[in-house]
Amino acid sequence: MWTVYQMQWKRLIKNPLFVLLFSGLTLLMVNVIAGSQGSDTIPVRVYSETFTAEQLADRVEELNHNASFDFIPAEADKVRKDIRMDNYSFALELKDDAYQYLVGKESSQLPIVEQYVNQFYREKKIINEVKKLHPEREVKLKETISFDVSSLSTFGSGITNISVMLGMTFYFSIYSIMFLMTKLFEEKTYGTWNRLIFSPVSKTRIYIGHLLFYFSIGVIQIFTLLIILSQMLSIKISGHYLTLLLIILAFILSIVSLGILLTALAKSISALQVVIPILATSMAMIGGAFWPLQLVDNPILLFAAELMPIKHAVYGIVETLIYNKSLLNSLEPIGYLLLCSVLFMGIGINLMERATE
Repeated sequence: MWTVYQMQWKRLIKNPLFVLLFSGLTLLMVNVIAGSQGSDTIPVRVYSETFTAEQLADRVEELNHNASFDFIPAEADKVRKDIRMDNYSFALELKDDAYQYLVGKESSQLPIVEQYVNQFYREKKIINEVKKLHPEREVKLKETISFDVSSLSTFGSGITNISVMLGMTFYFSIYSIMFLMTKLFEEKTYGTWNRLIFSPVSKTRIYIGHLLFYFSIGVIQIFTLLIILSQMLSIKISGHYLTLLLIILAFILSIVSLGILLTALAKSISALQVVIPILATSMAMIGGAFWPLQLVDNPILLFAAELMPIKHAVYGIVETLIYNKSLLNSLEPIGYLLLCSVLFMGIGINLMERATE
């Protein structure tokens, strides 16, 4: 078993192109897609013709109490120049008890900013009027009711980036594992597999040696990429680590098993190389690795998505992170992935044994 395992590693070290290529594509695609998602924070340039620099800084600090906005102080001349150069759509001019906008072009963000700034100035006006009535007292605006709500929208782009990271990592890991498994088909074609089967080494050890190698490749690639990408995208993955680990391992096992099935069914190496990208891409598209399944309303496609291992892996992890699910509550995706593994492996090995005989 270990001899077969080591032989596969020696072969990979001589030609690591596939694994490195798909790992690089994963890093590239995740950063491109995650970068295109944009930020939940709206940047707003702020200037004033009446405030001093200190007064403007104090007013900007008050405005920045809302984390959804990023008010950035700037000089009036620079703001006007940037608006003319179309560097941004609008800027906010602040006065003591009023404000106005310098607009270069229409922006969907302007009404959102206007709603917040208008509320901010109304609150300050109320506070000033109360101070006039009670000059001897300190007047502050306090929240009478506060809510602590946790939902999918609370996570914002963070959950979106996690979904993209998981989807792309799993998608390209399918490529890596399955394209490496074409070597197994080559062994069948050139007779190397038959010589191994009829050697004194038991069939069980030969199968375990091969499967352990492909499983190890999947584990190393996925966990390495997830560690790198989580650092690059500043994503903090917290929760039940054992649950996340088991979902990932069950997914890798299901893909290795599917690779065995495809290898047993393929009639030629060229046919196998054509089927792999078609199958991997269709699985990822239908399984929601490229876009949220909430956008899909076709019942047939939703039913097909439930059959895809990548769907149960990605959404199983995302739901564990959102709802802080325990291992017991996450048995459904793990169980389905293990069921796929047993089914694919059983059929694949049975077909390979028949072909060998």
